[in-house]
Amino acid sequence: MMSGKVAFIMIAVGVLILIYAGYLYLQSSQEGGQGPTSTTQVTGTKARPKPKQKQKPGKKARGPSGTETKSTTTQVTKRPRTSVRSSSTSTSITPKRETPSYETGIFRYAWLKYEVVVRGNRIKYTLENLGEDRVDGKECYHQSISVEGPQTSKMEIWYDKSTGKCVKAAIEIPGMGKRDFPCSQASQIPVSGEGMRYIGEERVSVPAGTFDCWVFQGSNYKAWISKEGLLVKWISGESEGVLIGYG
Repeated sequence: MMSGKVAFIMIAVGVLILIYAGYLYLQSSQEGGQGPTSTTQVTGTKARPKPKQKQKPGKKARGPSGTETKSTTTQVTKRPRTSVRSSSTSTSITPKRETPSYETGIFRYAWLKYEVVVRGNRIKYTLENLGEDRVDGKECYHQSISVEGPQTSKMEIWYDKSTGKCVKAAIEIPGMGKRDFPCSQASQIPVSGEGMRYIGEERVSVPAGTFDCWVFQGSNYKAWISKEGLLVKWISGESEGVLIGYG
């Protein structure tokens, strides 16, 4: 009789366990499906945005899809500003100057006047250019020279245009007429530059003014030629001449 009661109680407990297990199964299936939607309302405070984390250079980060993305960092180097000053530092280039040529310039003026001292005697030469002429087949400058000194005279000289050398000379002395005259004695003025070499520069003051001159030296002459190309002064043996006027 007791054994039958025990069997009945065990069967009843087993049924209850089965019923309870079925209840749990139904409840878990409802929670996994479409259950009631719970809405949470937040009032009074605003949600602060979550600060972005700084990505360290070279570290990999995961993108939205779960793939790994490599963070590349571009480093910008700022160059210091340099102030450019407008300094007028100019390199002075001195052109190579050619050796000046001997050019008296006495044929480029209408007249010139020189004073020549010969063995203590002062003689004044007034040169007048009369144009050009042809003598002995040579193109020449024609010039007249009035001489004022112990003896007054007038000369005419024809100078070779290419060399500056005397080609022909004539002299007229009051009371004696006009006659030919040796070129070697015709003038004390060093017109030809033959044998003259450039030796330097010098500033010279003469009655006609002060001139910056090129200095030339020859076997018998030393001459000072202005940079404008004008015979200013010369020394020859016992004579010395200076420019006293021109125009």
